[in-house]
Amino acid sequence: MFISFDAIAVSGITVEAAKLACYLNNRGFESFIDLGYDIKIDKGNFAKPYSCYEKSIFDKHFKLVRINDIHLLKNYTPEFIDKVNNSLIKGKAKVSLIEKNKLLEQVDIVANELSEIIFKVWNKLEITHLVIENGTLPENIIYTKALYKSIEKYGSQKNLACFVLWRDHDLMWNSETLSKKYGQEPWHYAIKPIKSKYIKYVTLNNSLAKKLKDWSKQDINIDVMRNTYLFNNNHDRINIRDRFNISKDDFLIARTTRIIPEKKLERDIYLVKKLNDLYTKNNKLCSIYLIIAGDEKENIDYSHYLRKYIKELELENFIKFSGPLQHDFIENENNKATIQDLYYSSDMVSFLTSYDYDSYGNPIGEAISHNRCYISTSYEYYHEVYGQHGFKTELMNISPKKDGLPDDDFIQRVYNLITDQNKTAALVKHNFNIGKNLLSNKIINKIFNI
Repeated sequence: MFISFDAIAVSGITVEAAKLACYLNNRGFESFIDLGYDIKIDKGNFAKPYSCYEKSIFDKHFKLVRINDIHLLKNYTPEFIDKVNNSLIKGKAKVSLIEKNKLLEQVDIVANELSEIIFKVWNKLEITHLVIENGTLPENIIYTKALYKSIEKYGSQKNLACFVLWRDHDLMWNSETLSKKYGQEPWHYAIKPIKSKYIKYVTLNNSLAKKLKDWSKQDINIDVMRNTYLFNNNHDRINIRDRFNISKDDFLIARTTRIIPEKKLERDIYLVKKLNDLYTKNNKLCSIYLIIAGDEKENIDYSHYLRKYIKELELENFIKFSGPLQHDFIENENNKATIQDLYYSSDMVSFLTSYDYDSYGNPIGEAISHNRCYISTSYEYYHEVYGQHGFKTELMNISPKKDGLPDDDFIQRVYNLITDQNKTAALVKHNFNIGKNLLSNKIINKIFNI
């Protein structure tokens, strides 16, 4: 069973969960997933029933489940969770130590009650293995406490060995740090990892693992489990250029992303404008196009802003929104285009994200595994995940204080790259050869010794 603290159906976290579920299902396991709608409250999905769309997304790999009786618990409400977050985590509400202690007592009471309900659900589903996605990030310390209690009780009563993979993709010190969404160090009231024979802890990189161990003040092992990608793409592909009136001679940039402000999609739009200006200046007969693959409904205000910006720059013919695309291993309809089809159809993948939002950067790994060139910002964890291993590209240099639109230097470097086919081909080959050894999905079989 997978439990996500992300509270949205399609994200990097659920995609990685689906990859692991593929592996487990091929070995005879039935996989369930709780999308965390009743865990994380800021996505607006609390108590929202699963739709037919959400069920269909994961029909290949998961059965969607949730703790149905959770809303019967006194105080387990968005209002109480928000109060806990503002008083104990974010520090937005000024409360006395006495009030904090009283609030912690209430948290313990609700967590104890919740742990019993969780335990019953696991029993009913006959769970043998658990994967907790982003459980340390203090979105809901009530639920995190309850999980730890349920794990100890379930492991003991079932006489299990290690049966929990606790995978932290994001942590307080690498997620939205500029906005201080999760408050500041030392995060006194966030729930630290506990030493347990039932739990294997992993993070996405060495930096996160080291800091998590130091912060926990526990003698625990925290391993690194990188996100992984398929390097043997043998599927028949759909070339989606025709659907958007993009010729084979035009240069197509793909941006696969959530459409939210943190992803800085205005950078890609601005870049396309400037690149097309350079094409015109240098008498190029073709054009630069951008396809954005993501759900415009996730943040309607931001989507409207992007549409307005595109109109202001007179780029309506060059910027295309494909809507959300799924991965091959998720999509059920054979004739429906996937993210892999978009990569196949494109010349370059863009990841011009903001400085402090992403702790990994899946589109970069996907570009590498699909033999595509990529461009990226120097976001906080780029070097940790990719740069230090020798992957090469043109980077847009950013920092906490410099996180705006591309400058002329970056634009010119990208232009030089896309107009030099030999250089592009050499970069693609170089990155692919490193990636197939570092990022291929062969490392998954180390989990649980399955």
